[in-house]
Amino acid sequence: MRIRRAIPVAVLCLWSLPIWCQGTLQDHLDSVYRGKTLLLRNFYSGSDLRYDQSGNLISGGVPSSWTLASMEITSVTLGPQEVEIAGNRIGTRYLVEKREFLRIGKIKLHIAHPAAIANNGPTLEPVLAKIFIEPGEDLRPMLPDYWSYYLSGTDLPSRRSAWKSAVALGPPGTRPSGTAPKPLKTPDPKYTKEAASKRIEGTTILEAIIDASGSPTHIGIVQPLGMGLDEQAVATMAQWRFRPSTSNGQPIPAPLEVQLAFKCCP
Repeated sequence: MRIRRAIPVAVLCLWSLPIWCQGTLQDHLDSVYRGKTLLLRNFYSGSDLRYDQSGNLISGGVPSSWTLASMEITSVTLGPQEVEIAGNRIGTRYLVEKREFLRIGKIKLHIAHPAAIANNGPTLEPVLAKIFIEPGEDLRPMLPDYWSYYLSGTDLPSRRSAWKSAVALGPPGTRPSGTAPKPLKTPDPKYTKEAASKRIEGTTILEAIIDASGSPTHIGIVQPLGMGLDEQAVATMAQWRFRPSTSNGQPIPAPLEVQLAFKCCP
């Protein structure tokens, strides 16, 4: 995030922030941050998050789904002890290759008076870089491996290909042919409260290897649904059990694509 320099009078502000200087800084914060939609680093849940002056979370949230962790900033308020950033929590819903952004609640961030304001003039850049993810930043190192396949492709075929490459599947003709895995235990996934509140329905497409014991491994998301439901889908499929594929009477690992449907509450 790039922030333009403030006018020189604001740079003279000290930690005490006199009233005349507060006004200048407040205007600056409004012009730079209000109206932006940013993704919370660590994808914290919660509606009231508190940070220290360096941007480290003190209380109010735990890591959650990145599809529930965007924030639409509606106000930035400079107080004598803290900066308060208020806005709407935004959830992401995937409609095949399109995304829909839904307001799913209110959220406030409280940041103890950042040292960056006192030392460097009217900027929150060093602190907000620890609180929000920079636009264009690569998300893959921050997410579980099962998300990497979705982020590695631009459409369903390329994501399937990324998954197959990652699990080192050879061409179909080089793999031993066998019977298809047959499901034995398939509990249903749970809804997130955010998805239920918006009555989200749809399908998450997962790829997996069913190993010789009948357990899913190498689960990957290739077509998400969003709103925290994909994590639920992966966690649920990890509990599924299968009669494994067999070749010449011997169990063998086999790939399997699962389209896991979510149908909302009545």
